[in-house]
Amino acid sequence: MIVMKFGGTSVGDAERILAVGRIVSAQQERRPLVVVSALAGMTDRLEQALDAARRDARDELEPLLAELERRHRWALEGCIQQPARRHRCAVELTEGCERLRGHLRSIRILGECTPRAAAAVLAFGELTSSRIVAEAFEEAGLPAIWVDPRELVHTSPSTGQDVDMGVTGRAADRLLRPHLDARCIPVTGGFVASDVAGETITLGRGGSDTTAAVLGAALAAEEIQIWTDVDGMMTADPRRVTAARTLATLSFVEAAELALGGARVLHPASVTPAIEASIPVRIRNSFRPQIEGTVIVKRTTGERTRPWTALASRAGVDVAVVRDRRMRADHDLLPCLLGPEGLPSGGTLWCSGASVGLAVPAPLDADRLRARLPGDAVLTVRRDRALVTLVGSAPESAAASRGEALSALAGAGADWVGIGGAGGSVLGLFPAAGLDRALTSLHRRFFEEVAAS
Repeated sequence: MIVMKFGGTSVGDAERILAVGRIVSAQQERRPLVVVSALAGMTDRLEQALDAARRDARDELEPLLAELERRHRWALEGCIQQPARRHRCAVELTEGCERLRGHLRSIRILGECTPRAAAAVLAFGELTSSRIVAEAFEEAGLPAIWVDPRELVHTSPSTGQDVDMGVTGRAADRLLRPHLDARCIPVTGGFVASDVAGETITLGRGGSDTTAAVLGAALAAEEIQIWTDVDGMMTADPRRVTAARTLATLSFVEAAELALGGARVLHPASVTPAIEASIPVRIRNSFRPQIEGTVIVKRTTGERTRPWTALASRAGVDVAVVRDRRMRADHDLLPCLLGPEGLPSGGTLWCSGASVGLAVPAPLDADRLRARLPGDAVLTVRRDRALVTLVGSAPESAAASRGEALSALAGAGADWVGIGGAGGSVLGLFPAAGLDRALTSLHRRFFEEVAAS
């Protein structure tokens, strides 16, 4: 069997949901389990509704609720024409919207939002979209059944956050395998789970990928497919480098390095259960299903003909460099730089002799950072930078390749270069205004001229 996960852009409206039905139909013989995200943009709207409810901003809340209901009603009416099914779905949608209003009303009246209340609101997106998709499949003649994700995915009692693979595996065997064996297509929502008390929780951003990976690992899937709006992982950001091309295969380490460097197609941490179970994860484009996409595997086999895999980039970065005034290698600088919260989301850290550097999404709070530093520390802050990572597939001992790459980064305008990453990757910090020019130059050197030679 396979797992097919469809992101928000893939189920953005009725037209896209019907297209998803055709994609699933084409792979029906592989016994698919379908996991779907909320309709495109709906999780953002639900978060905005939560914020409005906390602030008792009814003038903001009502338009958001109206948009949420309208978008789902349009999707439903565009997919489902059979009168009885359409009426039943419309009633279920109305009831779901009323429950959502009730949750938000309680938050507004109490003036606070507990994690449990927030999860109940945010779960509306996936619970509703997956029901609509399951009904649309039935309408199109596909044997499908909706399965509540809260009955499938369960978190660990020890942490309350990590998925309990034992409990989830038993639930998958009980609730999914009989349908798969009967050639019926289970459809469920990603992102949503239950805690040890049976209460609704969410798995965080990227949680739909986590759901797909967890269920795929539990059922020993042949492959997990992540359907999105790009052709796969690419040699560079195609919005910045027109010559970027799709990578056929990546190792888990390479994919992780690209994600940490700024590639946003997939965060490998969300599919770790699949990788640990040696289940390949394939990224495909639901707008261009004829493209095979990129497959991520635990490790690639055979020798790569080139030492470098791809470029990752992230703009909108501020940089802090802390050094000891006496130029000693002071390890106490690192915890002072990071603070009690640790490495910020999207942050990149490096150490070099007597200095420690940190690149974070702007804006960096320099005053707060300076207050944490000892008296012998010197802080330098650089604003409006861009981070470029040249991700390597060569062994870390490939010093000649890294030396060439560091030289190329400096030649492309980097004001700092360094080595980092599990695969021997190299990093460069650039003025943000020069990012596109640097990426084009580096891509030409490492991926176009080499390919042509």
